[in-house]
Amino acid sequence: RAPREAAPRLSRAPARPRSTMDALLGLQRLSLVQKICSELKNHIGVDDKTLAEFIIELAQENSTLPAFMRALDENGAEFPEDFASTLLHLVQTMAPRKRPAPSAPAASAAASSSSGPTERFSGLAIPNADP
Repeated sequence: RAPREAAPRLSRAPARPRSTMDALLGLQRLSLVQKICSELKNHIGVDDKTLAEFIIELAQENSTLPAFMRALDENGAEFPEDFASTLLHLVQTMAPRKRPAPSAPAASAAASSSSGPTERFSGLAIPNADP
């Protein structure tokens, strides 16, 4: 009997470090895809991740119900209006949103936070008055 050779190990490229926010956005996206898959299975009996992602893209590109319905019809998905409305609402409420980068006023506010408490909380720095 010939000895078995060990299978060659595939080297993996080092994973790109991801921030906590990127990981959270990814989990929110997966949750949305799963919810859309669940709705599709309940209403039309199809559980397809690719279809769910396509519907999410259509909903993000067409933010009003008439535009979303038109986009669905153009792509061959003739869903009832109430089901399309549910899908659009799910995407609008569950879709992850990236936080904007801090603007100049926010950066200057952070820089001014090193000032004393009387400058930062002027309303709280008023001396107590006798009753």
